[in-house]
Amino acid sequence: MLQQKKMDIILGGTFDPVHFGHLRMTQEMLNRFPDANVSLMPAAYPPHRPEPGATPRQRIEMLERVLKQYPELKVDSRELSRPEPSYSVVTLKEIRREVGNDCLVFLMGADAFAKIDEWYQWQELIELTNILVVGRPSSEIPTAGTVATFYRQHALNDVMQLPSYSHGKVGFCQMPQLDISSSYIREQINQGFSPRFLLPDDILDYMYQHGLYGLNPKS
Repeated sequence: MLQQKKMDIILGGTFDPVHFGHLRMTQEMLNRFPDANVSLMPAAYPPHRPEPGATPRQRIEMLERVLKQYPELKVDSRELSRPEPSYSVVTLKEIRREVGNDCLVFLMGADAFAKIDEWYQWQELIELTNILVVGRPSSEIPTAGTVATFYRQHALNDVMQLPSYSHGKVGFCQMPQLDISSSYIREQINQGFSPRFLLPDDILDYMYQHGLYGLNPKS
């Protein structure tokens, strides 16, 4: 029987803004791995996406505001201190040095995993971390091409075995995940619709207070 290791789970993203989809994913992780350290890590300048609508400080403040209610979760703001794009491989090298031989798990959506071969030094990631691909409704792992081959080489059929591995495995789990995205929230606001019930009220109040994403600041 493989020995279980201390487990560190990282959920990266822009969190522009943080919403219930993000928070539900962290809860799904804690449901499965209740002793894990779960961190939300906002990227300052994601190389694959447009620049965020909220400033780095505002995105950190939104995360800190909502996570006050969930002390089992942490915010990792290290990427916000870098002036250059937030390459995951650079960050994971740094985290690996900190956690030693712990089980490190990098969460990503199936849509992001399908394009992982476009990431900077992507083949080094598996030498630093495990990858847990979280399926949205109707999402699937690619069945052909470079990413499909990569998945077959490193696939772990039972994700509950992840704590036994420091790095090197790719798991896939289909969750009853809320199909919410930050871009959808911003689109709703752009169309003049309220995003209420897609994200915590505290975060929506903050967005109004600071006039984010085109919302008119409340007096």
